[in-house]
Amino acid sequence: MIADDALYRRLLFVTFFLGALAFYWGLGDIALLSFNEARRAVPAEGMFRSGDWLLPRLNGELYLAKPPLLYWLAAACAWLFGAANEWAVRLPSALAASLCVWVCYRYARRVFGSWPALFATQILIANAGFAVFARRAEIEMLLTTLCVASLIAALRYVQGEGGRAWLWLSYGLLGLAMLTKGPLVLLFVTLPLFALALSSRGTRHWQALYDPLGWLIFLLVGLSWYAVVTWRLGWDVWTSIIQVDMVDKIQESTSDPFYDYAIWIIGDFFPASLLLLIRPITTVRRWWRDRDCKALLLAVAIPFLLYSLFSNKHAKYLLPIYPLLALLLGKRLAELLEAGGARLRRMVLVLGIALPALYALYFGLVESKIYEYRVAVFPQFIQWLHTAPPFPLYAYHTLDERLIYYAKRDIPLLDDTRLQELRAHHSDMMLLAESSDAEKIAPLADCSLRTFTPYLKRSKSLVVFGFGRVCREETR
Repeated sequence: MIADDALYRRLLFVTFFLGALAFYWGLGDIALLSFNEARRAVPAEGMFRSGDWLLPRLNGELYLAKPPLLYWLAAACAWLFGAANEWAVRLPSALAASLCVWVCYRYARRVFGSWPALFATQILIANAGFAVFARRAEIEMLLTTLCVASLIAALRYVQGEGGRAWLWLSYGLLGLAMLTKGPLVLLFVTLPLFALALSSRGTRHWQALYDPLGWLIFLLVGLSWYAVVTWRLGWDVWTSIIQVDMVDKIQESTSDPFYDYAIWIIGDFFPASLLLLIRPITTVRRWWRDRDCKALLLAVAIPFLLYSLFSNKHAKYLLPIYPLLALLLGKRLAELLEAGGARLRRMVLVLGIALPALYALYFGLVESKIYEYRVAVFPQFIQWLHTAPPFPLYAYHTLDERLIYYAKRDIPLLDDTRLQELRAHHSDMMLLAESSDAEKIAPLADCSLRTFTPYLKRSKSLVVFGFGRVCREETR
């Protein structure tokens, strides 16, 4: 590559600086951008406020669909900052992304060299999916970091470059990943290691899979919360969660196309994904003969193929393989530049800085303006709540969880039967309804208190209807 240590150090410093900007600049300046963010922020805020860190709750109901590690970290950040605001609930993801980038850089530098490590770091920071989830109060980035770190720690042991402490660290991190999203984490770490053991037939590979103390560490860490909840609530609490959150997603009657993940990966990694088109078969064959590349190939290919078979697909589900693919792409780019000319090298070095810089500028200056229409309702909603009549607040049929987060209180859902019962008892209440349901509710309500437009979409509104004494209080 380029034998210029001073240039390398400058590029490395600028790369990590731009990564910090992309992950942290304006992190709390924009309201929650999705209901998924709210589904993580609301339980965390509830833990911070109530002190009950065992049982996550969402809108007054137990919410055990996801384990609580992210909630615990977000609640801890809220405790440090004194409030469960956007900055606090997103900080665990930003910190996890920073750690993931650093772990991948160190691993790539050790096994591939300095320049492949730099390129892999730049590719990862300038990855659309990775950069977005580094700034979201969602599970995926924490899960990604724990799975990648667990795999790399295990590889250090199986490749004979570390003692059993690395293996036990791997199992501990895998246990924490289990506390982040459940048993599917084994698909990202244990299953690739098993495939590697089958193909390599090395003693250490099998020792890593059959280590009793390692599995004990995994079980103690990963099942601790599940065991306590089961002891408190019984086995039946998990039945519906297993069915809805795992079985149904795998076996839905309507299946997303098999090739969805390939399209998403190409898009998220663009333009680095173009490297996959340059002599791909020859490259894969050469990497298969390389010990380190082979492990990464298996860790990327196995989850990719398995998740492609699932009926329910979302781009974020495969985020844990993104850092591993970035390592391979960084190595591939370094290989191509070895045979390239000076002009190609200059262009790659410029793009390696320009792309992370563009992402940093986008998140710091542009994103909040682009999505302003989607979150403009929340400051208005908070202001209205401060002056609203002191009566119960409900929502009709559906409710975006962000309203719960910003209301700082539960908003029970009403179906048609429950609404008729409350009306029959002449209950005094306020009812939230989206614009699609407003025409149905209007004849039943005594008044319309407030309309918020836009609500999440430019053409959508949120209407607040009043029943009983609410309308008389509002007109005073």
